[in-house]
Amino acid sequence: MTRGPLRLRTPDLPLPARLVRQFLDDPAGGSWVLHLPGHWGVEALLAAMRESVTPAVIDGLGGRPSSSTGASVPPAPDSHGRAGPVVVLWPRHLSEDVLDDVVSLGVSGRRRLLVVVRSPQDVPERLHELERTGQLRAVFPGTVSARELGVQVRRHLGGPVSLRVVRRLYHLSAGQQALAESLLDMARSAGTLREDEGFWEWAGDEEELHQTLSQAADSLLLGLEIDERELLTLVAIAGRIPEQHALDHYGEEPLASLVAQGLLGHETTAAGGWSDLRVTAEGVRLMILSEMRWADILRWWHDEGRGIDHTQGGDSSATALRWWRARAQQTPSLEEAADLARRGLAASWYRMVQVLTELYPRPSAELMVLAARADYALGDVDGALHRLASLPEAAGRAEIREGVLVAERIRLFHPERSLPVVESLRSRAGEGSPTSTFDAVLAMSDDPERTEELLAALQTLRASEDCEESLLSQLCAGTLLGTRHQSDLGREVLSTLIDVLRREDGFPDMEECAVAMLLLISATSGWRVDMLRVETDIWNERRLRSPALAGVGDLLAAFAAMQDDRMHLAFRSAASAARIHAVGDSYGLLGFSRALALAAASLMAQPPRMILPDPESPDSVHADSVHADSVHADSVHADPVHAGPERHEAGAADGIPWLRLAGEGLALCAAGLTEEELGRRLESLAQQAGDAGETAQEQLLLLMVLLRRSPQAARQVARARWRDDPGRPRLIRLFAEAQGTDDPVAAVDAAERLIGSHARLLGLAVLAKMWDRREDLDAGLRVRLLNLVLDSRRPGEESTMFREHFELTLTGREAPVFAGLRAGRTTAQIARDLHVSSRTVEATISGMLQRFGCGNRMELLSLHLRIEPFEAPVR
Repeated sequence: MTRGPLRLRTPDLPLPARLVRQFLDDPAGGSWVLHLPGHWGVEALLAAMRESVTPAVIDGLGGRPSSSTGASVPPAPDSHGRAGPVVVLWPRHLSEDVLDDVVSLGVSGRRRLLVVVRSPQDVPERLHELERTGQLRAVFPGTVSARELGVQVRRHLGGPVSLRVVRRLYHLSAGQQALAESLLDMARSAGTLREDEGFWEWAGDEEELHQTLSQAADSLLLGLEIDERELLTLVAIAGRIPEQHALDHYGEEPLASLVAQGLLGHETTAAGGWSDLRVTAEGVRLMILSEMRWADILRWWHDEGRGIDHTQGGDSSATALRWWRARAQQTPSLEEAADLARRGLAASWYRMVQVLTELYPRPSAELMVLAARADYALGDVDGALHRLASLPEAAGRAEIREGVLVAERIRLFHPERSLPVVESLRSRAGEGSPTSTFDAVLAMSDDPERTEELLAALQTLRASEDCEESLLSQLCAGTLLGTRHQSDLGREVLSTLIDVLRREDGFPDMEECAVAMLLLISATSGWRVDMLRVETDIWNERRLRSPALAGVGDLLAAFAAMQDDRMHLAFRSAASAARIHAVGDSYGLLGFSRALALAAASLMAQPPRMILPDPESPDSVHADSVHADSVHADSVHADPVHAGPERHEAGAADGIPWLRLAGEGLALCAAGLTEEELGRRLESLAQQAGDAGETAQEQLLLLMVLLRRSPQAARQVARARWRDDPGRPRLIRLFAEAQGTDDPVAAVDAAERLIGSHARLLGLAVLAKMWDRREDLDAGLRVRLLNLVLDSRRPGEESTMFREHFELTLTGREAPVFAGLRAGRTTAQIARDLHVSSRTVEATISGMLQRFGCGNRMELLSLHLRIEPFEAPVR
C-alpha cells in the first residue's frame, strides 16, 4: 500500500531529538526516508538515537561500518534485546552489494530503516521503488513560520524573547528548523543573543556572530556536492541570478537539489515570467560571504559574473548584476546610477543605494534624493534630512518636488526636525506648490468635518498616474485619521494602501511606513490582545527591511502584555523597542518607548534592573545595543562599510506628535509624584488631548487616571463623544462605570467582563478597589471576587502591583494546613501530620480566615487557592 509523504511539525527544539522520538514512536513501525537539508543535525540525530536504541549505521561516503561483515547487517540489539534500526547516510553513493543489503532489509521488514537524505535527488531508484510500494515513507521536517519558530524559541530558551530575536532567526534560517537551531546556539555563544533577567534580546552588533558563521561554514556546508556549493556561492555573491544561467552552466540536478533543500528559492517577475534565484536563508549567505575577501569577489566577477546574461532573468537579477559590475568593473554614469538606485530601493536594498551614492564626489540631485529615501528607511533621519538640505543648486523642479515628498514623509513622524528642510525645498521650487494634491489631502485630513470629502479624494487619487504623491497622500490621510479621531477608518485606508504598494512593488520603504502606522494604531486604539499578536506575526513574515519595524513590533508586545497585567514582559518589550529606536528612530518612537517602559516598571512589585536609553542623551546607548536587521547582504558585496548615523539629540517635543501627550502621561506615572498630583496632571493632559481631537491619546490618558480611581476621569468618559463606540471605547466606559459605582455586584460583574475581554489589568484594578472594602461585602460576593483573582493567575507569573494587592499566595506554613483541610482532615490530624501542636494549626487557620476575608472554614475552602509544591516534614 502506498503511503503519502509525511510533513512533520515539531513543537519544540532540539529538532533531532524530536525526530528520533517520532520515528521510534511511529505507530505504523515502518521505515522512513528522512529529508534533512544540508544533512544539518545528522550527528545530533545519531546521538539522540543512541540514547534509546543501538542503531547500525551505513555511510555511503564512509563505507560499510566496521561491525558489518558478510552480506547482511548485524542485529546490533539494544539493552532490552531489541534490534535497533539501520541508519543509512548518503545512499546514492552506496555500492551495489551494500544497497542490495539495504533493499533486502526494507523488503523483509526485519529491521527498520532510517534513510537520511538531503533531497529527493539523493534517493536511489531502488529505494524510490520501496517508497512507491509503501515500504519506505518520505518524511519532511518542513519549514516553519515566524510565529511557529517564535513558539519553539521561547520554549527552548525558557523565557520571553524580543520580537527581533524571532525576526532575525527567521530571516537567517528561512524557517529551516535544523539551521535555526544551529544559529540559535551560535548566536548565544557569540553573545549576539543575550539574556537579562529572564528576557532574551538580540544584540545590535552581529560582528561576532558573522565570525562564528565564517568558522562554521565548512561544517554546515559540508553536506553539499561540489557543483552545488559552487552554484550556491555564485548566487550568494551576486545576490540574484537568472535561473536559466544556472541550468545552462550547472545543470538541472544541482539546481533541483538546492531548491528541494530550501537553500535556493525563486523570484518571478510578474511581467515577463522570468525566474530569478536567491539564497533563501540569510545565514547561509553570510556564511559564504564571511569567508571571502574583496579579491575573491573580483575573481568571481571576472571568471563568471560578467558572463551572465541579465536579460535571461527578471528585474531583481538585472539590478543585482548591474550593481556587482559597478563595484567590480566600472562606475556607471550618474544617469545609470540613478536608475540602479531606484531599482535597488524597489528591492529594499537600501545599503546598496547608500554605497552607490558614495562612489560619486558630486552625486546628482536625483541620486541624492534616492539616497535620502534609503537613509530614512534605515533609520538615519538626520542623514536623510542633511542630503535633502544639500541638493545641488542645479537641481530642477522635478528633483526638488521628489525631495519635498521625502521630507514630508519624515515630517509625519519628526515635524520639528524636518520642517526647516521642507520649507527650504518648497521655497526653491518657485511659484506654486510642487505638491498641491498632497497639500489638499493634508488639509482635509486635519478637519473631522471633511471626512467624506477626503474619502472621495482618496478614491480619485488611487487612479492617479502621479504615483508617489498619491501614495504619500494616502499614507498621510490614514495616519491622521487613525491616530486622531477615526481609528477604524484610518486602519482601512492604510490597509488599502498596503495592498496597493504590494501590487506596485516599487516603494517598500513607503510600505514599511504604512505597516508601522497600522500596527501603532492597532496598539493604541485596538484592544484584543490576540489580534495584536496576529497582526504582529503577519508582518513579521514579510521581508521588510526597516530596522525600526522590529521596535514597533516590540511596542505592540509591550501594549499587549501591559493590558494583560504582565508588567515584567511589558517593561522588557518596551525597553527593547527603546534601544532599537535609540539607534534608528524612523518613526519618532524613542521617547514614547522609554516612557512606556518606565510606566510598566512602576507597576511591577519588584523594580527591574535595566538601563534605558535617554532621549536627552542618546549617546548613553552603546553602539552594540541594537542591530539594524535591515542590513541586507544582497546590497553590499565588498569591503566598504557605511558609517552609522549621527544621532539627533531628541528632546521632549521631538518624535511622533500623535503620541506625545500619552508619552508624557506614561512618564509621569513613573515620576514619583503623589497620587493627587499625578491624577491632576493626567486629567489635564487628557483634557488637552480631548480638546485637540486626539481621541487615541485621550483614551490612553483617561485609562491612566481611572487606574487611580479618579471620579473626575469617570465623569470625563461619560461626557466623551466616543463613549458608545465599539471596542476599546466601550471597555473604557465599562471600566469607568465600575470604578465609580457604589453597587459591589455591578462592579464585580464588570470586572469579570473586563478580564474575559483580554483586559486583565483593568479587571484587577476594579477588584482591588472592591477588596479594600471587603468587610462590607457579603460572603458569596467576597468568595466570587477572590476566585476571579485566583483564576486569572497563571503559573510562573511575576508579581505586579495589583496582584500583590490581594496577597493570595499561601505561605510555607499555610499550604500544608490548607491542603489538609481540603483533604477533609481534622485539626488534630493535620497537627499530627505536620508534627506541630493543634494550637499552631488553629492559629494558622485563623490567620488565613482573616487574611482572605472569610467568615468560616467552608468559605475558605471554596476559594480556588493554588497549593504550590511543598516539602512535607519527615515523620
